[in-house]
Amino acid sequence: MKWVRVLSRKITMQEIADRMGVSKYVVSKALAGKSGVSSETKQRVVQMAGQLGYLAQKKTTPSELDTNKKWRSEGADDGGSTVLVLMPNIRFQTKESTYWGKILDGISKELELRGADMLTLTLNAAEGLNSSLRPQGLAGVIGVGEISRPLLMEVIRLGLPLVLLDHDDPFISADQVFANNRESAYRIVQYLLGLEHRSVQFVGNTSFSKSFRERWHGFREALEEADIAYQPNAFQKLLHLESLDPHLQEEQIHDALRPHLERSTLPSALVCANDRIAQATIAALRSLGVSVPEEVSVTGFDNIELDYPLLAELTTVNVTKELIGKRGVDVLFWRIENPELPAETILLRGDIIVRNSTATSRIHDLPPIVRTPSPAR
Repeated sequence: MKWVRVLSRKITMQEIADRMGVSKYVVSKALAGKSGVSSETKQRVVQMAGQLGYLAQKKTTPSELDTNKKWRSEGADDGGSTVLVLMPNIRFQTKESTYWGKILDGISKELELRGADMLTLTLNAAEGLNSSLRPQGLAGVIGVGEISRPLLMEVIRLGLPLVLLDHDDPFISADQVFANNRESAYRIVQYLLGLEHRSVQFVGNTSFSKSFRERWHGFREALEEADIAYQPNAFQKLLHLESLDPHLQEEQIHDALRPHLERSTLPSALVCANDRIAQATIAALRSLGVSVPEEVSVTGFDNIELDYPLLAELTTVNVTKELIGKRGVDVLFWRIENPELPAETILLRGDIIVRNSTATSRIHDLPPIVRTPSPAR
């Protein structure tokens, strides 16, 4: 057998420019997220760069290689290295959040154990990265939650090791740590099926994040495996909630469910994409005069009951938030030692916490509809 060694070819900005019929200058500005290039052109450049594999390439300068080498040999021992944590202050991503704040706590505690410093940045624009700090002094970057693509591309351009927590970008090659959203949603639907629920709907915008999409896929997988027809057409509004504000979400869910209450087609169980949506769902049901769980069971996801005391009674999935942060640090240190190995995705199992928002379906206990014949004329 003849073995052939295949050498990987480096993709350049010039090749991207040639493929698109634009100048290398345009490609450079678009990939750096700088002004002077239309958003449409930036998107086309990013897509072409992703398709050609440009974004997955390791980009380091000799000085950056020296910095990484120094970290590997000395950083873990002398405690003089700094890890940048990017968590833009958007979509409830704050230190005060019981969800995101606990992830930050996990990062902070693990870095302290390893003798590394932590620098948190809440910006979401690539332009501010170089002006806010000196990248040469960083060992690596941990991204938490939703982060703009230009900012992530700037991190890649600087050649810094990058780990993403609870976020995915198809054009960014980076290690990732997630809760096992799909498997956990699958198991919580299995639990509801064990309570004899057969009319189950999902509540949450499936395009909001990868986590929400994975939870929806797990939801569907459980129903399909049980040979239960999923009929979302009549409940499309529940899959496209348009606001993050809990009061507006409550109104949208109320309006989506009211016609089904009038037609007696209300689901016996609602699986919500997270706990905040579950709270809005319970409030909407109660405003319609529907009791939880006596008439409709409701489940959440994340276990953030400390944020909302009402949710202390919610059946949900406990996401080990501090562990996500700790594992993010573990992966970053591993990546620093193994820069050439393929990117990995780590999924952490979530545990179902059964509380008082779910109960055995009572739909079979309802008396049959008896129609009184019309009197003869």
